[in-house]
Amino acid sequence: MDHSGVEAYFDGRAAGYGQLDWHTGYAERLVALAGLASGMRVLDAATGTGLAALAAARVVGPPGEVVGVDISAGMLQEADHLLAASGLANVTYVKADVTTLDEFEDESFDAVLCCAGMLYLSAGPALSAWHRVLRPSGLLGFSAMRAGFPVAARVFRECAASFGLALPDPMAEVGTEKSSREAVSRAGFVFERAVPGVIALPPRNAADLWRGHALSPNYPELASLTSAELAALESSYVARVSEVLSEPGTFDLPVMYVYARKP
Repeated sequence: MDHSGVEAYFDGRAAGYGQLDWHTGYAERLVALAGLASGMRVLDAATGTGLAALAAARVVGPPGEVVGVDISAGMLQEADHLLAASGLANVTYVKADVTTLDEFEDESFDAVLCCAGMLYLSAGPALSAWHRVLRPSGLLGFSAMRAGFPVAARVFRECAASFGLALPDPMAEVGTEKSSREAVSRAGFVFERAVPGVIALPPRNAADLWRGHALSPNYPELASLTSAELAALESSYVARVSEVLSEPGTFDLPVMYVYARKP
């Protein structure tokens, strides 16, 4: 995935991102299930506005430390604002690529967390980088949407296929218990558990859903369409997704909280 495209995308989304209730609950659940202890040094990968970092900082307390890392300067600016309002003094933020983490030494963290970031990351490089910076017996915890969800995104990919675009599901690498177990094992971790959950996404209309998918860095293949083809795809998608917006469960997002350890 093009890192500059991801950075620009999240810079544009940064304002107000941390005020979305479902984002906050998602992050706090990941931290609550992780079983962090006082005094731990924690890396929050793809920290965004720092929601998981703040939750982790409350658990590890003043003896501990949380370092939030993100590629988006806009997101980190918002994270700084939320940190200032929190009164916490054990969180710092670093602008860096979480799939390499060249700024950090080997075996320098007790835990690595990543809330919602797997949607925009290549799992192999990210997991390898996280394995490197974890100490032996260190904890890995990440949240992941189930493959095939949300429903509106699946409909988008199906519509794109009729225009000759084979858009991959960005959660294919870690979006099932089997695939997440295999991915962490390939990176050298010992899989521990995958805890299921469901997030209630806020309802959105068809036009907003189209804009979200059309701008997503997950689908660079859209650039191959002519303006006429893109307009036709938009019309097709808006019509199809409008049919499912009122169906029960359309905005329910099945997720997993995956935990593993470095031997």
